[in-house]
Amino acid sequence: WDPAAGTAMQISVQAAGADHDALVAKNWKKQWLANGREESGITADQMDKMLAYIKAARSDLCHQSFVAVSPSGAVVGSAACQLWSGPAPQFDGDKAGTVWGVFVEPEHRRRGVATRLMQAVIKHWTSIGCQRGVLLCASEEARRVYERLGFGPGHMLLLELQPSDAAAPAPSSVTLETAHGAEADAHVLRHLRAKHLEERAPGASRWAGEELPERAAAFVKGARERLEYAVCMARDATGAVVGCASSNVWEGPGSNNHSWQTLIKLGVVWGLHVDREQRERDAVAAALLEHVVARWRETGCTKGFVMAASDAEAALFRRAGFEAHNAMTIELGRAPSPTSPIDLLRATAEAEADFVASLRASGAALAQQVPASRLALLRLPPPPMGGGGP
Repeated sequence: WDPAAGTAMQISVQAAGADHDALVAKNWKKQWLANGREESGITADQMDKMLAYIKAARSDLCHQSFVAVSPSGAVVGSAACQLWSGPAPQFDGDKAGTVWGVFVEPEHRRRGVATRLMQAVIKHWTSIGCQRGVLLCASEEARRVYERLGFGPGHMLLLELQPSDAAAPAPSSVTLETAHGAEADAHVLRHLRAKHLEERAPGASRWAGEELPERAAAFVKGARERLEYAVCMARDATGAVVGCASSNVWEGPGSNNHSWQTLIKLGVVWGLHVDREQRERDAVAAALLEHVVARWRETGCTKGFVMAASDAEAALFRRAGFEAHNAMTIELGRAPSPTSPIDLLRATAEAEADFVASLRASGAALAQQVPASRLALLRLPPPPMGGGGP
């Protein structure tokens, strides 16, 4: 609602091209400041680096920005989304989308604008073949928007890093070491292949045999050059490598990219695997993880991150102190079900947004003044399914 003109503002959400990249980058900065962070935490070249990142993501990661536009042509909100590119080697059979920089100008908040931007994001994810969406929400207000759309905790977990005593010793059956060079790559590849085959993911055999070597080698090469890559290895009494865990820092969109801000540095662990026949397998895995966490502390990381591959692996990380925190996911790769709580939440959110938009489009003064969340309460519930009699 425009108080000066006293007219309803019908916001439209539109796909945006490169001509809006600078606005998306500026809105990310506005979001950063609105969340109580200091401008001094943003690097001097943030704008240049972010514009270069968006350009590359548009070329390589199906990047798409969306803008919320008023009838006068003013952009009152924006969101950027793309394929999630890690920070670990990715498998085409399990694509994920991510979203960042969701921002709405203060005078247009609580009017359903963020919800409509996110609905456009989810449709884009679906159009490029994503099976799920992942994000790190920046505020409790944003969390409520995402929850109404069906987002919730999943296997994406974070660890708040605090000063700690030295890592506990590894099980007596193994010794741990950290490698930084290419001499460890063959061990990483073997354990990554075994991990995928054990998880029995769709297409795992094809992925492990055909795509993994090339993908993993390319990722590790780039991570070694730019992302402080290292691998922690466990050797048994004979000197054989029986376990691996790879580690690097986060490179990706949003507030966690350490190249355009200095307050958050996210350490990432991936490819954690110990040979099946290894004695004390779980204890060795836990020791590898603790070794990685110790390295994060040494290199100045403020948080740790993992995308667990299974419920069992998520449980291992939770035992080490990882939690969902502000990480949220949504499942996309299946047909909607009328009995699914997630689908019901998503359908309700879409219906409420349409209802609020229709009320405001009517021009009624009260509809412009009342927050969207309260207007949505006026919507009648859908009729019950089935017959009307007992």
